[in-house]
Amino acid sequence: MKKGFTMIELIFVIVILGILAAVAIPRLAATRDDAKLASIKTDVGSAMQAVPAWYQGQKDVRILEAIQLDGTNWKQADTTKQIFTWTADGANECVTLAIVDMNITATPNTQISTATADADYNATNGVWLRTNGVPIFRVIKGKMTNEATGATSYTTNSICDTLWSTSGLALAEANISMGGKKVQW
Repeated sequence: MKKGFTMIELIFVIVILGILAAVAIPRLAATRDDAKLASIKTDVGSAMQAVPAWYQGQKDVRILEAIQLDGTNWKQADTTKQIFTWTADGANECVTLAIVDMNITATPNTQISTATADADYNATNGVWLRTNGVPIFRVIKGKMTNEATGATSYTTNSICDTLWSTSGLALAEANISMGGKKVQW
């Protein structure tokens, strides 16, 4: 007589594995999102400390000289500007790190459009070239969509909402003067 599993025993095993998979897969996805969020919050917190300190010591405004950002998460759309963005889904910007000039008279929500261009700093050694302004390191929520009208629209999706919400990781927008002067906005 052969020993083996009956068809009913095999079906029960398959059903049990299906139930376990239905419970485990969503938890795995949530864990991956939590890890992304923690990584981004750590990057932002480190940059808020490192970039101004690097400027004070080296007079260099290049963000990547002060802190190493993961190139798979953070993108620099324009290499002539010190603007790095993190997108949650590949399309919507969630967090932006930028160096801007303190004396630009734009509202905070449109300030990103006037972030430092190649005329503001020396791309070779990172020296700030403006004589009438002090660089500011900014942490900006989402993406401003209409600079001409001044209307702002923040990115919304579950990862970004969790990152910025007070009940989530509570990331906050920040303006940090790198020249030791108070930021007025």
